[in-house]
Amino acid sequence: MLISGWLNVSTDPVVGTDQKGETFWSRIHSYCRRQLPTQSGGSKRTKVSATRAYSSSSNPETPLADEPGVDSPVRPQGSKKSKRRGKGKAQMSEDFSERKLLVVKKLSLMEDIKNVREKELMEREKEREEEKEHRAKIMAIKEKELQIQAAMKEQELQTQRYIKEMEIKAKEREMDMQILNADTSTMSEKRRALHEIACEKIMVKWFT
Repeated sequence: MLISGWLNVSTDPVVGTDQKGETFWSRIHSYCRRQLPTQSGGSKRTKVSATRAYSSSSNPETPLADEPGVDSPVRPQGSKKSKRRGKGKAQMSEDFSERKLLVVKKLSLMEDIKNVREKELMEREKEREEEKEHRAKIMAIKEKELQIQAAMKEQELQTQRYIKEMEIKAKEREMDMQILNADTSTMSEKRRALHEIACEKIMVKWFT
C-alpha cells in the first residue's frame, strides 16, 4: 500500500515530485487512510493457489494484478510526459495556424493574379475596340475621299463637255457671222434668196 501510494503521489501528472517533503508524505498518508478497510478485524492476506499471489482478507473478492485475465493498473503519466504532450499539442496548433496562414496568403495571391489578368483582358478588349473604331473612321474617311474624287472627276468631265460645247458654239457663231456678213452684191438672185433664208434661220436660232 505504501509503494502504491508513493507511485500515485510521486507520478502525479501535474506536480510530480516538485513538492515539499511534508506535503508529499502528507498526501501519501491520506492515500493510505483511503485504502484502509472500513471493517474491523484488520487485514489479512489470503494466498491464491494458482499464482501464489495474495489478496486482502478484508476484500477477498478483489482480483490481484497478477491473476489471469486481470490487467495491471495503468501507471499515471509523469509531469515530463504530460508537459511533452502539451508542447506537442501547442506545436500542432502552431503548425496548423502556419498552414492556414499559408493557404490564406496563397488564395489572396491567386485572387490578385486573377484580378490582374482580368484587368489585362479588359484593357486588351478596350484596345481592340479602339482599334476597330479607328479603322472604321479611316475607312469612312477613305470612302468619303473616294466620293469626293468621284464627284470631282464628274465635275471635271462636265467642265470638259461644257468647254467642248462652247467651242462648238463658238465655231457656229463664227460661221453664222460669216453668213450674215457675206457680200450679197455679187450674188445672183437665186443665191441671194437662199442667203436670205439662211439669215432668217440664224436669227431665229440666236435671238429667240
